[in-house]
Amino acid sequence: MPKSMKVKLFMDRSAGAIEEHINTWLDQAGAAVIIKTNTVVTAVPEKAGDGSHPCIVVTVWYEPPSN
Repeated sequence: MPKSMKVKLFMDRSAGAIEEHINTWLDQAGAAVIIKTNTVVTAVPEKAGDGSHPCIVVTVWYEPPSN
């Protein structure tokens, strides 16, 4: 039976925070196989009419380890 691919999203203002979140997740994911990653940097308003702030989104497609 083929493994089911999963998607994990990480989103934050800071590249350092994203890195920390991803590293923590990778430590917990064990032997997951990373298939593809994608990174988007955009500006997002806090509230309607407010100024925007940067937002970094990293998407990871992976196959979880077989148990």
